[in-house]
Amino acid sequence: MPINITMPALSPTMEEGNLAKWLVKEGDRVKSGDVIAEIETDKATMEVEAVDEGIVAKLVVPAGAQGVKVNSVIAILAADGEDVGAASSSISPPAAGSEGRGETSGSTPQAKPTEGGAQPTTAAPVATQAPATPSLPVAKPEGERTFASPLARRIAKDAGVDVAKVTGSGPKGRVVKADVEAAISGGTGKVTAAAPAPTAAAPVAAPKGMSDDQVLKLFAEGSYELVAHDGMRKTIAKRLQESKQTIPHFYVSSSCDLTQLLEIRERINARAPNDADGNSQWKLSINDFIIKALALALQQVPTANVTYTDAGLLQHRTSDVGVAVSVEGGLFTPVLRSAESKSLSQISIEMKD
Repeated sequence: MPINITMPALSPTMEEGNLAKWLVKEGDRVKSGDVIAEIETDKATMEVEAVDEGIVAKLVVPAGAQGVKVNSVIAILAADGEDVGAASSSISPPAAGSEGRGETSGSTPQAKPTEGGAQPTTAAPVATQAPATPSLPVAKPEGERTFASPLARRIAKDAGVDVAKVTGSGPKGRVVKADVEAAISGGTGKVTAAAPAPTAAAPVAAPKGMSDDQVLKLFAEGSYELVAHDGMRKTIAKRLQESKQTIPHFYVSSSCDLTQLLEIRERINARAPNDADGNSQWKLSINDFIIKALALALQQVPTANVTYTDAGLLQHRTSDVGVAVSVEGGLFTPVLRSAESKSLSQISIEMKD
């Protein structure tokens, strides 16, 4: 029988991952312990080892594929003596809860933690039946402790389902993902809450930022390089946004001795040429020095000179520095383009303009 290799669960909360790279090709012979692929999760890139022996009959999911669901078939092995062609044409993804059983599913023992342990093969089908079946989630006695997997608790919380009102099909009645999904589809187990007062406004979702197309239109074509996100980068961006929106912030500052900078500023300003009216054509400010320093720093650390989009990072080749200027009624933010290539006098003149 052909052996299905499925997307492993590399952490208790992993639901999908990116297949970063295949380290084998169709026709290769592999044995237990061989590293066959690199899987990218939201936290790290990890190597995946084969737990069965055979010949790679088919790579079902191509390298670079994103959002591959846990337990979905990613490759097929042909056992010794088996026809490779016949095995490659037989794709039969294992049913939920059947991993690690029979001849076609021994390749993903890591997937078990997502469901809180091994389950009977009938657990998932029963949990997803229509609401009229006896196996639907029902209320538990008041005060009885409910055991549930971390993934099941998270899904229940997001959907507003009380896990205490869900009957578990896992070991010793443990509530697993399939039980919560059945409760959600059946409309049972919802958390009951007092209706808000008529004057209380419901929380308003934060407005979505600009689309990728809108962001790209802000920059000249050819002035940037689009660097695709990895799973870790997307998670960092999401968490930082949540942190900024939901957690109070405080800021710290440090003191710098600018004695030498002030002396240099005076000497440069003294050499500034005069215009037709006899006035100095430019007069450097401390801010001009800071703009120039920031522009040069962005060139030295290009990974900081980026703009985030859902598709990838726009890694800019020039340092465009925005300066918040207080005006009546708020702030105005002029942007000095390619500030790294401009002299201090040019920066000073543009800022005044």
